[in-house]
Amino acid sequence: MRVLVVLALISAAFAESNRIIGGTITNIENYPFMTSMQYLWNHGFYHGCGGTLITTLAVISTGTCFNRNLIASNWRARVGSAALMTGGTPIPVSRLILHHNFNPTMMTSNIAMIRLTTAATLSNTIKIARIAGPNYALPDNLRVYIAGWGTTTENFGGLSNELRHVDVRIVNHALCTDRYADLKSQPGFEYIPPVWPDNVCTGLLNIGGQDACSGDLGGPVVHQGDIVIGVSDWAFTCGDPYYPRVNVRVSSYIQWISQNAS
Repeated sequence: MRVLVVLALISAAFAESNRIIGGTITNIENYPFMTSMQYLWNHGFYHGCGGTLITTLAVISTGTCFNRNLIASNWRARVGSAALMTGGTPIPVSRLILHHNFNPTMMTSNIAMIRLTTAATLSNTIKIARIAGPNYALPDNLRVYIAGWGTTTENFGGLSNELRHVDVRIVNHALCTDRYADLKSQPGFEYIPPVWPDNVCTGLLNIGGQDACSGDLGGPVVHQGDIVIGVSDWAFTCGDPYYPRVNVRVSSYIQWISQNAS
């Protein structure tokens, strides 16, 4: 049985590696919880990574998006628009919380909570995602979706101006672990981090060509429309047929998410 966790709104007044490879343009109504996390640089804002709105005042993403720029006032979250830099509502960030076990080298506990200064106003283009609970089943080959504004080719070209999505499959955890362990054992690849028990791997195994890529980091891995089962993380290369993408499995962090979302 699949179990969901829906985070409660925190008060009555409030009645949460980058273009998609092999995907298609989609609209914000399909992913109304999708967030572009944008950083301030040289008097302007630029897309840094993706995120998922999980309450009207909180977004989840990855720690690697923020660990080199932890000044909350340098960030904003744009919600409610499929266009990367226009439309929707940009909301300033009030606080960045990285998991206390986060290690950017070993890629442990690579999850972050972003608190917003003002509550997002819910509508048909701005909604709260549901979070997969601890017993949410993710069998091998389950179809899930990833979305974002990242690059569409592995050579890290420009970001997509429009939101894109693509379907991938859950990859067997032991197989994913073994393939990356083998890669790490080869000369010159000692830097490759392990696949941890709290990761979930995705891709088109032995086929490739559909994946997140640079700029999609931190975005949601989605099942059944609005259930977030993962946070997009790292991979050896984008859309690789042999090495899957390694994502943060959100069901491993339910308590941390609940404690830090409000």
